[in-house]
Amino acid sequence: MEETNEQPTLMSHVIKWGLIIGGASITMTVLLYAIDYTLLVLLKVFFTMLLVYLVLTIFGGIEYRKSVGGYLKYGQAFIHGFGVLALSGLIATIFGIILYNVIDPELPENLTKASLENMREMMIGFGAPENAIDEAIAKEEVKAADRYTISGQALGYLIILIASAFMALISALFVRKNEPVEL
Repeated sequence: MEETNEQPTLMSHVIKWGLIIGGASITMTVLLYAIDYTLLVLLKVFFTMLLVYLVLTIFGGIEYRKSVGGYLKYGQAFIHGFGVLALSGLIATIFGIILYNVIDPELPENLTKASLENMREMMIGFGAPENAIDEAIAKEEVKAADRYTISGQALGYLIILIASAFMALISALFVRKNEPVEL
């Protein structure tokens, strides 16, 4: 029996890791939702999740680099990372639409209230005057209501794509490895 050492295609590897990170995103969201839904609007939780996505993207990129011979140019590492993050973001967006519109249609209102309360506490902590706080809260309340709609989620996915490009630029720095040049 012959052993084949076929290298995975870029697309098949992107799909594999996009599904892994998308699944991790759904799992983390469900866990946070089950523990306390207000955790979903905390900035420190958001940045922690972004860090997890970045680390997983780097890990997946290094695995891809090893599978294609141990070397990967920066551009290919970027394409891999962007593809992985774009696909996982799409999966997370679809799950968000289902969560906010099917599983728990009251969640958007509850998250909006929690988010506005966090904003109020943060502004108070910075010493903002009460009238400025009330004005900022009123403006944010209008924006926040649309964030959880299907169109709001679609717009959110466009923002995810921009963030994915930025994160892919960072991950590519860790993933790339140029072939040695002989002089």
